[in-house]
Amino acid sequence: MALACAATAALVAPAVAAPAHAHTTTDSQARPLDPTAALKKAFVPGRGVRFTSSETIDVGGIATVKSSAKGRLAFGRSGVTGSDVTGRINYGALLDEDLEGADKPTRTITVGRTAYVTGGVFSSLFPEGKKWLRTPGKNPADVLGSNGVPVNPLDARTLKAVLATTKAKGAGGVVNGARTTLYRGAITLKQLAAVEPSLKKGLTASEAKTVVAWKMWVGGDQLIRKVQTTLTLKLKYEKMTMEVDASSAVSFVGWGSRVTVKAPPKSQVASMADLLGSVPDMPDTIDLGD
Repeated sequence: MALACAATAALVAPAVAAPAHAHTTTDSQARPLDPTAALKKAFVPGRGVRFTSSETIDVGGIATVKSSAKGRLAFGRSGVTGSDVTGRINYGALLDEDLEGADKPTRTITVGRTAYVTGGVFSSLFPEGKKWLRTPGKNPADVLGSNGVPVNPLDARTLKAVLATTKAKGAGGVVNGARTTLYRGAITLKQLAAVEPSLKKGLTASEAKTVVAWKMWVGGDQLIRKVQTTLTLKLKYEKMTMEVDASSAVSFVGWGSRVTVKAPPKSQVASMADLLGSVPDMPDTIDLGD
């Protein structure tokens, strides 16, 4: 991990030279884990972590959208391979009263590149015996971004890029049962987009300059316990410029716990063509995760 202040000096050899056959210190012993290395080490099949997240978006003082999510993330050798997440969005003034179920919880199970969704606006659209909608082409590693978190600390490249912008660190107190170090910094959307390609879509040159202020609480085991972000995005709509203030927080517990995510029974799964009607258009919100 390229922490701005982190590259630790090599251990100093004893003054008395050791015999040629003496045991040499291994690379893993000489270099303490940093958050990126600790994250990669945590990616063990059959293991995972639990999380909770929340986000608030204020659209030019006109409307406020709040969302929250919680769930389990399953790991493979290279990252997140599955997730089981329940989320809810409060659209406030943007919600059409006729949009049935939009304010109800939605549960999403992602296995590999396929997601299965139930609840929310889908509840009244399933034919008899069906409870889940299958939506292919999903990436389980994007689960935090799709829940409004612009900084994904479960992606090693993103974590490295974010921590490289560290401006200060100090004691972070006890977070989720772990004594932590608090890192603070700021990174632009352009810098994030360089490591999170999904952020590039629709990002203008002006928006790319937007600064994301971040705080990250890291446990003694170098695993992330909590991340907070804030940003103000200036958007042009017709002839107006509107400011969108967004803040997010995500917490992690149970690193290394056993997590298995399985797809719902095939007999309960429907495709888009099976639905009793079309999926309604949702309110036009700012999704910083896509």
